[in-house]
Formats: sequence, C-alpha cells, structure tokens
Amino acid sequence: MAEVQTRIPTIKLPLGRVGVGNVRKLIRIPRQGKRPIILLVDFNCFVDLPPFQKGIHMSRNLEAIDEVLEEVVKNPVYELEGLCADIVQEVLKRHEYATRCAVEMESKLMTYGRTPSGTKTQDFIKLLAKAEAQRGGAVRKEVGAELRGVVLHPYTAEGTGKGVGYTQRAVASLILQVPEKRFVKIEEIMKVLEGSMSSRAYTFLSEAEEQEVIAEVSEGPKFVDGVVESILAGVAERFASYPPDMKVTARCVAEEPLFHYNSFAERVTTLGKLLEG
Repeated sequence: MAEVQTRIPTIKLPLGRVGVGNVRKLIRIPRQGKRPIILLVDFNCFVDLPPFQKGIHMSRNLEAIDEVLEEVVKNPVYELEGLCADIVQEVLKRHEYATRCAVEMESKLMTYGRTPSGTKTQDFIKLLAKAEAQRGGAVRKEVGAELRGVVLHPYTAEGTGKGVGYTQRAVASLILQVPEKRFVKIEEIMKVLEGSMSSRAYTFLSEAEEQEVIAEVSEGPKFVDGVVESILAGVAERFASYPPDMKVTARCVAEEPLFHYNSFAERVTTLGKLLEG
C-alpha cells in the first residue's frame, strides 16, 4: 500500500510552504581560546508541495536538521545563515518531489552592556538567519538582528506651536542578504541598530540614570519612519563595499501607549539604491 503522503489528493492544488515550525534545538558554537557560544534556536523548515502529492514527509525535515546539527558539534560554525543553507540542501535531498526549500532561524544571544554610569548588565538580542533555494539553483542567505529600544514620538501641541512628544518602546530590525563569498558580521548590524533609535533599552537603571536617559531621548525624537531612515543610512555607511544588489530589509515597530495598535515602518531595497541617494 502506498504511503498516505504519496497518494494523489482529491483537490489537486500546489502549496507554497509545508513543513515544521518552532523546532527547538541547542547549538554550541566553538570559539578558539574561549568558551563556546550556547544558543537555544528555533527553526522553521518548509518545502513546496506539488499538486500530485497529498502531503510531505515531515519527519525528513527533522532528520535533516538533526544530522546537520550533529556536524556542527564536530566542526566549528561561525555563520548561522550557513547552517541554514546546509539544512536547505539536506532537506532537498530528502524531498525528491520538492522544487523549493526555506529554513528560518531565530535565537537570543546574551551580551554584556553597561548603564550610563558604567554598571555592567546582561542584555539579550534576537538573532535572525534564513536560507532558501530552488532545486538546482544557488542558495540565497540572509542574516540579521532585532534590538529593543526607546523612541520619542514627536508632535506639536495644538495652539502652542511647541514641540512635545511621548516615549514608546520600539523594536528595530535589520536583515541583510549575504553575498556569495562574503561575510556579514552581526556586530556591525548591531552597531547600526543601536544608533537608530532615540535610546537603547536597559535591564535596570538608578533614578539618576533614568533622568539621564530621559534627557537623551528628548534630544533625539524619532518616529518609526525616522528609525528606518537611520538604519538605512547606517547600512550605506558601514556596508558600502558590498555588492550593490545586496538586499536590505529595515523595519521598526513601536508600541502605542494610548491606542490598541502599534506604529510600523519598513523598507526593502538594495544597497545600490541606498548609495545612489
């Protein structure tokens, strides 16, 4: 008897993405002379489904992820997007009927920061990576990060002409396509994001430090579109030597304190268009 997945479906329509999501794995990334970086990673893994196939063998996605991660333990890995690319290639080998595969990865990395007075704190940033490919084609890779911060939404008080505003917690993200034979440092992406908002967010602050951060925020009012513009300017400055067709995705979402919605801004472009001005 044929497997259920290989039977001809009643409704013969192709599906763009079928697979598994939120597959959580522990990754140890070796570092020379230092302790390994430990990441708790969530993977999403998808393939397309042709109209003549009833379903996919989802266990093959899980097997491919496990096998590639076993190799990570044996060999040093420095590129998360490269890890996603390896999984893409392995999954396509196991799904002979699929023509496309995409693997997405999210994780949080603990970093050390300091308050305005120099007190050491632990901060977390979200790491993002993705790889996708058509069968027989090159693997396209992307890497990025997401950072929380504070923005001051500027506006003019009615009847006074005075500029006022209110603070919002915001999330800024930057995702870059990784060109062939090039490496994109997460540290450089983080520097771009850190300078894009009115202020970074902190784990804790003393009363005096709070006043200092509030003063900093008031000196750099920005709405979400201003944050995206700052991110794009930072990309043009720090990544000017990269190929002009490198895809750039900049986004900012701010929580509205008075309303039941969030503010949103995004631009998807290429490095070449940014450099043209």
